[in-house]
Amino acid sequence: MHSHTLAGWGGAVVAVLLHASVAWADGGEPSLPPDRAVALALTAHPDLRAAETALSTAEASRSASSLFLSNPSASAWATPDGARADLGVSQPISLTGEGWHARRSARWSTEAAGASLDRSRRELAAAVRQAYVDAVVATGVVEVAQEGSELAARLSFAVRRKHEEGEASTLDLRLARLAEVQAATRLLEARRSEADALRRLSALVMTPVEADDLVPDPLIVAPDGKAATAGERSDVEAAEAALEAARADLRWARAAAVPGVSLGVGVGIEDGSTFVGPSVGLTLPLFDRNQVGRAQAVGGVDIAEGQLASVRARAETEQATASARLAEAEAAVETAGVDLDEARAALASIESGVLAGEIDLPTAVLLQSQVLQGEAAVVTLGGLLADARIDQLLALDDDALLGGAR
Repeated sequence: MHSHTLAGWGGAVVAVLLHASVAWADGGEPSLPPDRAVALALTAHPDLRAAETALSTAEASRSASSLFLSNPSASAWATPDGARADLGVSQPISLTGEGWHARRSARWSTEAAGASLDRSRRELAAAVRQAYVDAVVATGVVEVAQEGSELAARLSFAVRRKHEEGEASTLDLRLARLAEVQAATRLLEARRSEADALRRLSALVMTPVEADDLVPDPLIVAPDGKAATAGERSDVEAAEAALEAARADLRWARAAAVPGVSLGVGVGIEDGSTFVGPSVGLTLPLFDRNQVGRAQAVGGVDIAEGQLASVRARAETEQATASARLAEAEAAVETAGVDLDEARAALASIESGVLAGEIDLPTAVLLQSQVLQGEAAVVTLGGLLADARIDQLLALDDDALLGGAR
């Protein structure tokens, strides 16, 4: 995993962090920090509940399995006068180890369900963090758009006053109004993106979310990774366990080709005499030798092998691409030289130049648009870096995604 310091993030993200820290300090602690958002999702999200139900079902199946084919059976019969009675108890037993293979299948199925649950938890935590980052970035873009809208309104007012005094042309007035409309459009579009991001996040955490509930810095949402651990990723472990379960199912199906034997004891009472003796029951496999079950089990092994190869290839590719993406994002941040304070100073200079008659209005509108786009890009850049870090944490199956939830 990679660790970062403020000194290594470049001017753009440093400016974002400083601005965010001031805003956070002024507004107090957010009501929905990232770790709490993850904890809320892990507590009751239906996707995770489904994975937990699958594990519970597998554990129940394992608990119910035994070396015997089924529960023992008992039977009793007697005449009304009690002169004759019969009592029998029998236990089905497989001579080919059918029950043993069934237990192995249940054990591996439980292992697969447990590993799948672990992966589901990390995937849900990563989805929450990525949705959180999107919401933070969308809120930051709204702030930039608001700044642009307020600037356009001030500029339009100033040009209108100058037009009334005969110092500005009708063309300048129309351009100022169009710039104001464009700024309002950018703000409304930013608001729509913010609303969509907040809705996605609220669906994951299952609680209403507002912009003020979030931390202002997207990099806070991406935790530092923990030490890498040896071994396979949990989804690969789940696929490996599923393959072992499928192989156990195949051995189980082959063992079931030979029917089990029922061994028991019978007790008979007739005219006051008691008779005790063993009993044996056997089904002859003349027609049904579990052909369907064996064919399905062979196919199940082939499917499990293909799924394991697919999951393993995807895991390796995700780890490679996530590392490359994070390295590129870090390099982009390192080389970024735009400072939000400098951008705001540039906007103020453009506004002053227009009012002083030193910059014509068409040039000013173009420059302001470029500066505002740059500000939005700075905000977005921090979000992209955070998203890349989360992506790598998920690719490495890192527990840091879970925050304080385990």
